[in-house]
Amino acid sequence: MTTNDQTNLLSAFAMLRPRAEAMARRRVGCAFTAEDIMQDTWIKLANVRRDDTISNPAGFAIKTAMNAVVGHFRKQRRRTEIDAEVNDLLWQSVDELSPERIALGRDVLRVVDAALKKMPERSRRIFLMNRLGGVSHREIARRLGISEEAVYYHIRRVVERLGELRDQLEK
Repeated sequence: MTTNDQTNLLSAFAMLRPRAEAMARRRVGCAFTAEDIMQDTWIKLANVRRDDTISNPAGFAIKTAMNAVVGHFRKQRRRTEIDAEVNDLLWQSVDELSPERIALGRDVLRVVDAALKKMPERSRRIFLMNRLGGVSHREIARRLGISEEAVYYHIRRVVERLGELRDQLEK
């Protein structure tokens, strides 16, 4: 792909962006999210491999935007699954608080704290920023200069380790 082809692709997207953004807004139900998806689409289009040949820049741009919407839903679904896993780990069914249950909870908390301390520093930090600090994957990625996918995998690593720990405690 030549510089001229790249310019044509980005120009086609710029012309079609209002339509693509309206479509994304209808699908995701949020103007801000649709705007983020359009930014992601622009970045993807700007980084198309130089050896790719695109005969229909407008069609390619729209298809890339549609794929970005689908990708958004996939990420959202996976984040929901991770949140459910974490909630299961941290907030099992709430029963009446008894001295025994409180002592057991403190023991579990000590074990979880020890497991977190054994995790790689970056994974632990990312997990705590997200789960305790409420910082989004995107914001963590921005702050640490890594991809959102890397954030996801760091969190997943910690969740998997805590899941293994939970399984050991239940035996």
